[in-house]
Amino acid sequence: MGMHARAALGAAIATAALTGALLASTAAAPEDRAPAAFATAAGRAPVSKACIASLEADIGAGTTALMTLSTSGPTVTFKDGPGHPVPSLGKLDRKHPKLPASAGIYAEILKPYGTAPQLRTKVEGGPRAQYQVQDFPRLPKGCKVTGTK
Repeated sequence: MGMHARAALGAAIATAALTGALLASTAAAPEDRAPAAFATAAGRAPVSKACIASLEADIGAGTTALMTLSTSGPTVTFKDGPGHPVPSLGKLDRKHPKLPASAGIYAEILKPYGTAPQLRTKVEGGPRAQYQVQDFPRLPKGCKVTGTK
């Protein structure tokens, strides 16, 4: 490869890297770039990254549950063994705290409006198997879950 070809290739790689860095910074979530830019909706406090706690728990059969607690309450998403989302299981939250029976596994957020929610699951072992119960992570000091009973 000639000197001019190497210089052109190096310039192309540098341009691609710079473009990728610029796109990544503009593609960041708006709350990552300017938290103060979020106006609060009536009666709702803004969610800060400092007031979010997540925990990934193995629930059996190669499935993990990503349990997240924020000021707006608990959420759960599911991942397979390699860590890919399982869209067929969907997401649990306050509005939908329990998977439908057709999901093939049992998963439910216990006390979704409480201050210490838990995830109750049964993935394998048949009808006589015990349920697993996992506590959601606690929010950092100074953060409070809204809408609790």
